[in-house]
Amino acid sequence: MSFTSDAAIELYTVDVGSTRTARGWAGPINLVPANQSNGKSVAYVNLVDTIVTYRPTHMSVSGFEINGSNKLPQPKVTFSNMDAVFTDLNRDFDDLVGFRLIRIRTFAKFLVDIDGVPVPTADTNAHFHPDIWMFNRKMEENNQYCVYELGSLFDVEGIRYPRRRMYSNYCPFIYQGPDCQNTSSFATCGKTLEQCRVRFDAIGQRNALRFGGFPTAS
Repeated sequence: MSFTSDAAIELYTVDVGSTRTARGWAGPINLVPANQSNGKSVAYVNLVDTIVTYRPTHMSVSGFEINGSNKLPQPKVTFSNMDAVFTDLNRDFDDLVGFRLIRIRTFAKFLVDIDGVPVPTADTNAHFHPDIWMFNRKMEENNQYCVYELGSLFDVEGIRYPRRRMYSNYCPFIYQGPDCQNTSSFATCGKTLEQCRVRFDAIGQRNALRFGGFPTAS
């Protein structure tokens, strides 16, 4: 590889779930800053320790540092939009508000491969603990780039994720609608967490519970 083995590498995942977009995007989008990988794709683990390929893209980030102001940081991330990918994502996923951006930091010598060439010193455990951020708002969009403000998972003051009120024991989803996705024979749902569990138990999908409320919210 043409960059040094001790070079720091940051790997990013735009976690849009498994939904397919109009352009065919499906599943998490894995990216590596092109200036860090010399424009090459790299393979490494993701948040759940599955080896995935991160494709190079022009992007920049700032504001991850925590200072002494007792306020959680609100980083900014800028993605190249020359291929209109983020325009499509903004349209299909409501400006990405409420979706996750995951950052994994490691070093080049620990990557699994670079452009398909195995790295002999690969180590899938040699990385910092992943950072998980939420897309808070889209700040700017044009045909060259898109800029987003991120929020910490722990910073929910005045924020609605994703653009809806945080009810502790009420689900705003339409029963058996596209967000709920329950297919049980129950004609109605009381919209509580317990009733949601009963309906997903009925179809044997307790682990796929899709409750739209926030049980830990006060």
